Amino acid sequence: MKKMKVLFFGAGVLGSLYAARLHEAGNEVTLIARGSRLEDLKEHGIVLERFDNGERTTTKVPVVDQVPPEEYFDLCVVLVQKNQLESALSALKVNPHIPTFLFMNNTAQGPQAMIDAVGRERVMMGHANAGGERIGHVVHYMINQEMTLGELDGSNSERLQRIAETFKEAGFAVEISKNVDAWKRYHVALAVPFALAMYMNESCNYRLSENRKDVKLCMAGIREAFKVLRTLGYPVEPSKLHYVFAFPDFLLVPLFQRVLKSKVADIGMARHLKNAREEMVQLTKEFLVLMEKAGIETPVLDELLRCSEMQVASEAWSGA
Repeated sequence: MKKMKVLFFGAGVLGSLYAARLHEAGNEVTLIARGSRLEDLKEHGIVLERFDNGERTTTKVPVVDQVPPEEYFDLCVVLVQKNQLESALSALKVNPHIPTFLFMNNTAQGPQAMIDAVGRERVMMGHANAGGERIGHVVHYMINQEMTLGELDGSNSERLQRIAETFKEAGFAVEISKNVDAWKRYHVALAVPFALAMYMNESCNYRLSENRKDVKLCMAGIREAFKVLRTLGYPVEPSKLHYVFAFPDFLLVPLFQRVLKSKVADIGMARHLKNAREEMVQLTKEFLVLMEKAGIETPVLDELLRCSEMQVASEAWSGA
């Protein structure tokens, strides 16, 4: 398969990981970075370190500080937190020559803002299969699942197949979603109750793992959040989530407690929440809009909002 020319917007953990791997697989990669991250990349390259075994690699890729307005790229992969998306869209729309923007950000609002900025035909959505944190110029990462890609219309288009194959050739497992908008919303429905429960326990996965009451509250909150989305007409996506959360608490709660005690939960969940607090505030606000639109009773989510230390929760609850 012909290699791709790819622009990465976002040089955090995920942007760095994917850019390095796609470059190593023979694709022509350019990475956008700013400030101290730009200087780090120029000096050190992309330095990746696996959290489980400490294996470290260094990859040099071209780095720029803004979207080249006239240069053609086959694909632009957008990897920013949701609270950064608005400014990203302003920067991205200056280039009319990029046929596909793959937005990997979390969202409970759907793709409309992306469509408004660059046009429906250029928007594709996806979700990462990795996590970690950056310490200095070194990206500590883990890969724990398949990445998800999808066209807005649910089709298995030729460009979708090509992009999926490009990531596969770089070593990433890929899952295709036929309803990627619903997929992204259900991910937020998972993330918001979990984040609220984590913030109630000082953002510590180990502390939450010992708090059976809050774990049960988290599970019940996720089920309520799913009900909000089903009420609004969004089918459960991926469908396996329906079966997972159909398990009774006496099975699901201890299982989740064991997961929370793992290193995977530490680097893939807890550290991300600590570094993405503003994003979780934004996503919580977005999901509150969906809760209001659904018009159903959500006593568990209401309790999580009341108990959480997040400022957005107290503001939203008071009607501010």
